[in-house]
Amino acid sequence: MILRQRMYWALQSGGWFAWMLNEAVLYTNQYGWHWAWLYASLANISLAILLTHQYKRITKQFAWQDLPLFAMLRNHFIALCVMATCLVALNLPIDQYLLGENFEVQMSPFIITQYLFNFMKPLAIWMLIYFFFQYSKKQLVMERENNQLERAIQETEGKVLRAQMNPHFVFNALNSIRALITEDPAKAKKGINQLSKLLRSSLLTERKKTISIAEELDTIIDYLNLEKIRYEERLTWKVDVAKEINQAQIPPMLLQTLVENAIKHGIAHSSKEGLIEIKGEVIGDQIQLQVINPGHLKIRGESTGIGLINSQNRLTLLFGETAHIDLKPLDKNRVLASVTIPYLAETIA
Repeated sequence: MILRQRMYWALQSGGWFAWMLNEAVLYTNQYGWHWAWLYASLANISLAILLTHQYKRITKQFAWQDLPLFAMLRNHFIALCVMATCLVALNLPIDQYLLGENFEVQMSPFIITQYLFNFMKPLAIWMLIYFFFQYSKKQLVMERENNQLERAIQETEGKVLRAQMNPHFVFNALNSIRALITEDPAKAKKGINQLSKLLRSSLLTERKKTISIAEELDTIIDYLNLEKIRYEERLTWKVDVAKEINQAQIPPMLLQTLVENAIKHGIAHSSKEGLIEIKGEVIGDQIQLQVINPGHLKIRGESTGIGLINSQNRLTLLFGETAHIDLKPLDKNRVLASVTIPYLAETIA
């Protein structure tokens, strides 16, 4: 703020000094040098700065920039005429006094109008420059506010999506435990302990936009151990994630959702032993994560479910169109879910 004020006064003084210096040179060439030109120039510079500064104060105080176009142009034109008239009222007597017998011009409306137009030119230039800077400043403020609003909207959308993910995950886990309550109460008790551990982990990460892949894998292993209680030998898993991406950042529960989907549509529908493979590698400047499960991909309107839909929406909010989820058959008996995202080394606040 202070720097902007200093720049304003420096431009004010410098601009009007340059204009009056030009006028003084013209007068000197025509009538010869007189020290009185210096005093007249200082008087003109002082009055011009006073007038334009008051104009600036009034336009800001009464918000002329926000007026309808016709009203705004009318006010600026009136202000231009008033400022030019004040400079004419100062300079006509000065010219008559300093030039004396050289001032041979007879006063007439035409001469006064000529004086007015002569002073209107620098004033109009000053007003245009000021209007341009005010307009640019207003656009910059609007752009900043729009960016802040957009970030706030994205943050809200992200929180809503994360809030939808947690109940989705909890319902799946509770369904697993519910199936064990009558069949094997001991395993159900163990499942509740596993769920408690998972919820504790979820509470720690729900406020984060991103977590490391290593943290996500720890949660997934806990979840798989919980599901193992229910599916026993029908569920096995293999994790093959490159070490160099362990600290790379991804949205919380991104891989978790793919694993849930793999169990729900793969392991749950099979009576045989099923293997879930979790893979991760670096491809160029991107990371590709894969979850492979046994089963067949069925194309239905709601087959992907809220989990995958929300995951894609969260990826779009964080990374734009550079991130996406693909779900396709890998072969006749396996389905591949893959996520491609930019490599992100630091947590998004």
